[in-house]
Amino acid sequence: MRKKRIQRFHVDQIDNSKSHLEIAGEQSHYVTRVLRLQTGDRMILFDGSGSEWTAKIIDTKRNRLLLELEERATPDRESPINLTLIQSISRSQRMDLVMQKSTELGVTRIVPVFSTNTIVKMKEDKIEKKINHWRNILISASEQSGRTKIPDLISPIQLETECLKRYKSDLSIFYDTTGKDSYDANKPEDITAVIGPEGGFTEDEKQMAIDAGYMVMQSGPRLLRTETAPIMALSILQYLYGDLSN
Repeated sequence: MRKKRIQRFHVDQIDNSKSHLEIAGEQSHYVTRVLRLQTGDRMILFDGSGSEWTAKIIDTKRNRLLLELEERATPDRESPINLTLIQSISRSQRMDLVMQKSTELGVTRIVPVFSTNTIVKMKEDKIEKKINHWRNILISASEQSGRTKIPDLISPIQLETECLKRYKSDLSIFYDTTGKDSYDANKPEDITAVIGPEGGFTEDEKQMAIDAGYMVMQSGPRLLRTETAPIMALSILQYLYGDLSN
């Protein structure tokens, strides 16, 4: 008989000094009503600190779940390199896919940016709602992929020289249809990857990146969609410098 997979859940904070944890609201409803977990069932909890805990359900009541914290572990699932993704904002489902897959691929930080050819426009009063939506995707992807940390999500900003300099790393790559076709042989600890919008980067943006010290790199022989490019880039970077080489 196939062993049932233990569900993983992100919680705000776990106090090591306490042996019990209470979950309420929507998360409690999801556990008991959707997943139909019951008293005695176990789950894995993590709070983004790098550790995770096995917990057993000891009491279920309306909109409340009482858990007993059992074993604490610190699994080695986070990438050895710090990966910052500067991603031009795209349409809803495409950007959602970028958030999900980049989390699965071990990104450390995501910086959504408005570039010249960005099609999506955001009103000030809608930005916080969109950030919360993206953050929920990061949490869900971290739960699913076994990560113990949630990627940092920066509030959307304009792609300008100040932005590029602020997030510049040991290896900073600006992906375009032209540029270098081979990667640096050195082993950087911090990497920044910049991905363009549906319409691509302008020549001025490319020059701005060069002036800021970024290496312009070809994204490949074929034109990639804006949601495909970060998957390609992060996979290659993790293979060359991170934890996908084995």
